[in-house]
Amino acid sequence: MAGNTRRRRPSRGTRLAVTAAAGALVVLGTPGAGMAAGGPMKPLVTCVIPARDGSWTAVFGYENPTPLTWTEARGFDNVLTPGRFDGLQVTTFAPGTHQGAFSVQVPASYASIEWQVHSRHATASRNGSTSCPSSTELPADGNGLGTPMVLVAAGVVGAASMAVSRRRRLRPDTAADGGPPST
Repeated sequence: MAGNTRRRRPSRGTRLAVTAAAGALVVLGTPGAGMAAGGPMKPLVTCVIPARDGSWTAVFGYENPTPLTWTEARGFDNVLTPGRFDGLQVTTFAPGTHQGAFSVQVPASYASIEWQVHSRHATASRNGSTSCPSSTELPADGNGLGTPMVLVAAGVVGAASMAVSRRRRLRPDTAADGGPPST
């Protein structure tokens, strides 16, 4: 059939991948989210809160001297040591100085905990760091990624819904009874 110019429709997986990629671009392209690698962030020890049982809470902050919000994923360039605490640190750094960005509950068996962002270090120690005033409010849980995570999840759900909806529709090249089209 030399005259057949019918184009093949992209697969469902391809359409889903394109939709997910578009959603990721929207999330990553949100204004104010500077996604550059390696920022000028300086980790800070805000204070420590000792507990009666010997455990203590380390409260960390940071300084970002630029007008941009920087993102640094947890890993080699954004790490807490000892490793058992890694994953509790922030990954989004808004402009300015932010005391009390996150806190870490530290068992009595640890005398110190260090936060490293790129080549800069801040070490909180149970006995050597400034104690927090009694009126200190601890930071809320989370690292500021709630909104982007919700947007990504919504994009995935939307893409999946579109795929299911398209699959349920009858294709125009099939008859209502499931047989081949009449010619």
